[in-house]
Amino acid sequence: MPAVIEYSMRTKPEFFDEVLDDYITFADEFGMVNQNEDLILVTADRRRQIIRGIGVFASATEAAEVGHAAMFDRFRATVADKLAEVPEREELELIHVFVKEVM
Repeated sequence: MPAVIEYSMRTKPEFFDEVLDDYITFADEFGMVNQNEDLILVTADRRRQIIRGIGVFASATEAAEVGHAAMFDRFRATVADKLAEVPEREELELIHVFVKEVM
């Protein structure tokens, strides 16, 4: 069953744009090399200084492997001092997806 991982970070205000750029770069690079990741979304809430990465995986097992990936560890180390609090990682069950087909 597909799994969704949400990884949320609250940045220090002066580092918001820098962390956002780092997250986008990481997401693009990780998506290119990780065969198990089907979809990556990065969302931002500037008002609350929150950046969320949402990854969709074919299974919970594959999603769990990301937490141990060296590339993810390097990303976390890069942004650690720019965060206001410890990031939150949450695993969710994917229930439904609707994608509008463009003709």
